[in-house]
Amino acid sequence: MFKELEEAWSQDSGGYDEMIKEQLADKKEVAYWMEELRQVLGNEPRDILDVGCGPGFLTIVMSRLGHRVKAIDGSRGMVRCAAGNFAAEGLDADVQVEDAVKLPEERKASYDVIISRDVVWTLYDPQKAFERWREVLRPEGRIIIYDGNYRRGQNSLKITAWKVLSQCLITVTERKIPRKAAHGEEEGVFTRLPMVMSERPDADLELLRGAGYKKIRITNDRYRNSPSRMEFWKYGYQGKKFRVIAWK
Repeated sequence: MFKELEEAWSQDSGGYDEMIKEQLADKKEVAYWMEELRQVLGNEPRDILDVGCGPGFLTIVMSRLGHRVKAIDGSRGMVRCAAGNFAAEGLDADVQVEDAVKLPEERKASYDVIISRDVVWTLYDPQKAFERWREVLRPEGRIIIYDGNYRRGQNSLKITAWKVLSQCLITVTERKIPRKAAHGEEEGVFTRLPMVMSERPDADLELLRGAGYKKIRITNDRYRNSPSRMEFWKYGYQGKKFRVIAWK
Protein backbone atom coordinates (compact mmCIF):
# COMPACT_ATOMS: atom_id res chain seq x y z
CA MET A 1 0.00 0.00 0.00
CA PHE A 2 2.88 2.39 0.75
CA LYS A 3 4.11 2.20 -2.86
CA GLU A 4 0.63 2.99 -4.21
CA LEU A 5 0.34 5.97 -1.88
CA GLU A 6 3.81 7.23 -2.80
CA GLU A 7 3.03 7.09 -6.51
CA ALA A 8 -0.29 8.91 -6.08
CA TRP A 9 1.18 11.73 -3.99
CA SER A 10 4.12 12.11 -6.37
CA GLN A 11 1.63 12.42 -9.20
CA ASP A 12 -0.19 15.18 -7.28
CA SER A 13 2.94 16.92 -6.00
CA GLY A 14 3.01 19.62 -8.70
CA GLY A 15 -0.45 20.87 -7.82
CA TYR A 16 0.37 20.90 -4.12
CA ASP A 17 3.58 22.76 -4.79
CA GLU A 18 1.63 25.52 -6.55
CA MET A 19 -0.72 25.72 -3.56
CA ILE A 20 2.14 25.95 -1.04
CA LYS A 21 3.89 28.65 -3.07
CA GLU A 22 0.65 30.64 -2.98
CA GLN A 23 0.39 30.17 0.79
CA LEU A 24 3.99 31.30 1.31
CA ALA A 25 3.26 34.42 -0.76
CA ASP A 26 0.12 35.17 1.30
CA LYS A 27 1.23 37.41 4.19
CA LYS A 28 -1.98 36.81 6.14
CA GLU A 29 -1.65 33.03 5.85
CA VAL A 30 1.99 33.05 6.90
CA ALA A 31 1.29 35.44 9.79
CA TYR A 32 -1.45 33.14 11.08
CA TRP A 33 0.76 30.06 11.04
CA MET A 34 3.70 31.93 12.55
CA GLU A 35 1.54 32.91 15.52
CA GLU A 36 -0.22 29.54 15.77
CA LEU A 37 3.06 27.63 15.82
CA ARG A 38 4.66 30.11 18.19
CA GLN A 39 1.85 29.44 20.64
CA VAL A 40 1.95 25.64 20.45
CA LEU A 41 5.74 25.28 20.22
CA GLY A 42 6.86 28.07 22.53
CA ASN A 43 9.88 30.33 22.10
CA GLU A 44 12.60 27.85 23.00
CA PRO A 45 14.24 26.29 19.89
CA ARG A 46 13.19 22.67 19.55
CA ASP A 47 14.15 19.60 17.54
CA ILE A 48 11.13 18.89 15.35
CA LEU A 49 10.22 16.18 12.85
CA ASP A 50 7.81 17.39 10.16
CA VAL A 51 6.08 14.16 9.08
CA GLY A 52 4.52 14.21 5.63
CA CYS A 53 6.03 17.61 4.95
CA GLY A 54 4.67 17.90 1.40
CA PRO A 55 6.23 20.88 -0.37
CA GLY A 56 7.51 22.18 2.95
CA PHE A 57 5.22 24.93 4.26
CA LEU A 58 5.37 24.05 7.97
CA THR A 59 9.11 23.38 7.89
CA ILE A 60 9.74 26.82 6.42
CA VAL A 61 7.54 28.57 8.99
CA MET A 62 9.02 26.65 11.93
CA SER A 63 12.55 27.36 10.70
CA ARG A 64 11.72 31.06 10.56
CA LEU A 65 10.74 30.72 14.23
CA GLY A 66 14.18 29.37 15.06
CA HIS A 67 13.44 25.65 15.40
CA ARG A 68 15.63 22.81 14.11
CA VAL A 69 13.46 20.87 11.69
CA LYS A 70 13.87 17.65 9.75
CA ALA A 71 11.29 17.20 6.98
CA ILE A 72 10.22 13.80 5.67
CA ASP A 73 7.64 12.59 3.18
CA GLY A 74 6.83 9.23 1.66
CA SER A 75 6.52 10.81 -1.79
CA ARG A 76 9.64 11.44 -3.85
CA GLY A 77 7.75 14.10 -5.79
CA MET A 78 6.83 15.97 -2.63
CA VAL A 79 10.41 15.79 -1.35
CA ARG A 80 11.70 17.27 -4.62
CA CYS A 81 9.20 20.12 -4.30
CA ALA A 82 10.16 20.72 -0.67
CA ALA A 83 13.86 20.78 -1.53
CA GLY A 84 13.18 23.41 -4.19
CA ASN A 85 11.18 25.57 -1.80
CA PHE A 86 13.85 25.27 0.89
CA ALA A 87 16.50 26.36 -1.60
CA ALA A 88 14.38 29.38 -2.59
CA GLU A 89 14.03 30.22 1.10
CA GLY A 90 17.79 29.90 1.61
CA LEU A 91 17.06 27.17 4.13
CA ASP A 92 19.53 24.35 4.68
CA ALA A 93 16.94 21.88 5.94
CA ASP A 94 17.30 18.11 6.10
CA VAL A 95 14.61 16.62 3.85
CA GLN A 96 14.30 13.02 2.75
CA VAL A 97 11.96 10.27 1.61
CA GLU A 98 10.79 8.21 4.58
CA ASP A 99 7.82 6.07 5.56
CA ALA A 100 5.80 8.10 8.09
CA VAL A 101 4.53 4.95 9.81
CA LYS A 102 7.81 3.10 10.33
CA LEU A 103 10.26 6.05 10.56
CA PRO A 104 13.16 3.71 9.74
CA GLU A 105 15.79 6.46 9.82
CA GLU A 106 14.86 7.93 13.22
CA ARG A 107 16.40 7.07 16.58
CA LYS A 108 14.41 6.67 19.77
CA ALA A 109 13.99 9.76 21.95
CA SER A 110 15.45 12.13 19.35
CA TYR A 111 12.73 14.82 18.92
CA ASP A 112 10.90 17.26 21.13
CA VAL A 113 7.97 17.52 18.72
CA ILE A 114 6.53 15.56 15.81
CA ILE A 115 4.16 17.62 13.70
CA SER A 116 1.93 16.94 10.71
CA ARG A 117 -0.65 18.79 8.65
CA ASP A 118 -3.27 16.79 6.72
CA VAL A 119 -1.17 13.63 6.92
CA VAL A 120 -2.71 11.25 9.47
CA TRP A 121 -5.72 10.59 7.23
CA THR A 122 -3.31 9.21 4.61
CA LEU A 123 -1.52 6.74 6.93
CA TYR A 124 -1.95 3.08 6.04
CA ASP A 125 -1.57 2.11 9.73
CA PRO A 126 -2.17 5.07 12.08
CA GLN A 127 -2.02 2.90 15.21
CA LYS A 128 1.52 1.73 14.42
CA ALA A 129 2.46 5.28 13.41
CA PHE A 130 1.34 6.73 16.76
CA GLU A 131 3.24 4.00 18.61
CA ARG A 132 6.40 4.63 16.59
CA TRP A 133 6.10 8.41 16.92
CA ARG A 134 5.92 8.00 20.69
CA GLU A 135 9.18 6.01 20.62
CA VAL A 136 10.92 8.77 18.67
CA LEU A 137 9.80 11.48 21.09
CA ARG A 138 11.90 12.55 24.05
CA PRO A 139 10.38 12.46 27.56
CA GLU A 140 7.58 15.04 27.77
CA GLY A 141 7.66 15.33 23.97
CA ARG A 142 4.51 16.04 21.97
CA ILE A 143 2.87 15.23 18.68
CA ILE A 144 0.87 18.01 17.04
CA ILE A 145 -1.64 17.05 14.36
CA TYR A 146 -3.61 19.36 12.07
CA ASP A 147 -6.09 17.27 10.14
CA GLY A 148 -9.73 16.80 9.19
CA ASN A 149 -12.64 14.38 9.18
CA TYR A 150 -12.01 13.47 5.54
CA ARG A 151 -14.43 10.59 5.22
CA ARG A 152 -15.10 9.06 1.81
CA GLY A 153 -18.41 7.92 0.40
CA GLN A 154 -20.52 10.55 2.18
CA ASN A 155 -22.77 12.25 -0.35
CA SER A 156 -25.62 14.66 0.13
CA LEU A 157 -27.26 17.48 -1.79
CA LYS A 158 -25.29 19.97 0.33
CA ILE A 159 -21.93 18.33 -0.41
CA THR A 160 -22.73 17.98 -4.11
CA ALA A 161 -23.68 21.66 -4.37
CA TRP A 162 -20.58 22.67 -2.39
CA LYS A 163 -18.36 20.71 -4.79
CA VAL A 164 -19.86 22.56 -7.75
CA LEU A 165 -19.28 25.89 -5.97
CA SER A 166 -15.72 24.81 -5.19
CA GLN A 167 -14.95 24.07 -8.84
CA CYS A 168 -16.37 27.45 -9.88
CA LEU A 169 -14.34 29.32 -7.27
CA ILE A 170 -11.11 27.54 -8.21
CA THR A 171 -11.71 28.30 -11.88
CA VAL A 172 -12.34 32.00 -11.20
CA THR A 173 -9.76 32.72 -8.48
CA GLU A 174 -6.94 30.51 -9.74
CA ARG A 175 -7.72 30.81 -13.45
CA LYS A 176 -7.53 27.11 -14.06
CA ILE A 177 -9.87 24.19 -14.55
CA PRO A 178 -9.79 21.94 -11.47
CA ARG A 179 -8.23 18.61 -12.37
CA LYS A 180 -8.97 15.26 -10.81
CA ALA A 181 -6.25 14.53 -8.28
CA ALA A 182 -4.91 11.01 -7.89
CA HIS A 183 -5.75 11.07 -4.16
CA GLY A 184 -9.32 12.13 -4.97
CA GLU A 185 -10.29 8.98 -6.85
CA GLU A 186 -13.50 7.37 -5.64
CA GLU A 187 -11.91 3.93 -6.00
CA GLY A 188 -8.45 2.66 -5.18
CA VAL A 189 -5.98 2.80 -2.33
CA PHE A 190 -7.27 5.99 -0.68
CA THR A 191 -10.72 4.50 -0.09
CA ARG A 192 -9.11 1.69 1.93
CA LEU A 193 -7.27 3.90 4.40
CA PRO A 194 -8.36 3.42 8.05
CA MET A 195 -8.97 7.09 8.81
CA VAL A 196 -11.25 7.76 5.83
CA MET A 197 -13.53 5.03 7.17
CA SER A 198 -13.56 6.43 10.73
CA GLU A 199 -15.28 9.31 12.49
CA ARG A 200 -12.62 11.80 13.49
CA PRO A 201 -11.24 13.06 15.79
CA ASP A 202 -12.90 10.37 17.92
CA ALA A 203 -10.79 7.74 16.15
CA ASP A 204 -7.61 9.73 16.83
CA LEU A 205 -8.40 9.89 20.54
CA GLU A 206 -8.96 6.14 20.75
CA LEU A 207 -5.76 5.28 18.87
CA LEU A 208 -3.63 7.76 20.80
CA ARG A 209 -4.86 6.36 24.11
CA GLY A 210 -4.08 2.86 22.85
CA ALA A 211 -0.57 3.99 21.89
CA GLY A 212 0.10 5.16 25.44
CA TYR A 213 -0.03 8.97 25.25
CA LYS A 214 -0.68 10.29 28.73
CA LYS A 215 -2.45 13.55 27.87
CA ILE A 216 -4.45 14.41 24.75
CA ARG A 217 -6.03 17.72 23.85
CA ILE A 218 -8.34 18.10 20.83
CA THR A 219 -9.64 21.47 19.62
CA ASN A 220 -11.60 22.79 16.69
CA ASP A 221 -9.39 24.36 14.00
CA ARG A 222 -11.29 27.64 13.98
CA TYR A 223 -9.02 29.26 11.41
CA ARG A 224 -9.32 26.59 8.73
CA ASN A 225 -13.02 26.07 9.48
CA SER A 226 -13.80 29.78 9.19
CA PRO A 227 -16.29 30.78 6.43
CA SER A 228 -14.43 34.08 6.17
CA ARG A 229 -11.60 32.28 4.34
CA MET A 230 -11.80 31.55 0.63
CA GLU A 231 -10.07 28.23 1.27
CA PHE A 232 -13.08 27.18 3.35
CA TRP A 233 -15.42 27.60 0.39
CA LYS A 234 -13.01 25.86 -1.96
CA TYR A 235 -12.24 22.83 0.19
CA GLY A 236 -14.42 22.90 3.31
CA TYR A 237 -16.77 20.25 1.89
CA GLN A 238 -13.99 17.70 2.43
CA GLY A 239 -14.55 17.67 6.19
CA LYS A 240 -14.25 19.62 9.43
CA LYS A 241 -10.69 20.42 10.53
CA PHE A 242 -9.27 19.97 14.02
CA ARG A 243 -6.02 20.09 16.00
CA VAL A 244 -4.68 17.37 18.28
CA ILE A 245 -1.83 17.74 20.78
CA ALA A 246 -0.73 14.57 22.57
CA TRP A 247 2.02 14.30 25.19
CA LYS A 248 4.26 11.26 25.60
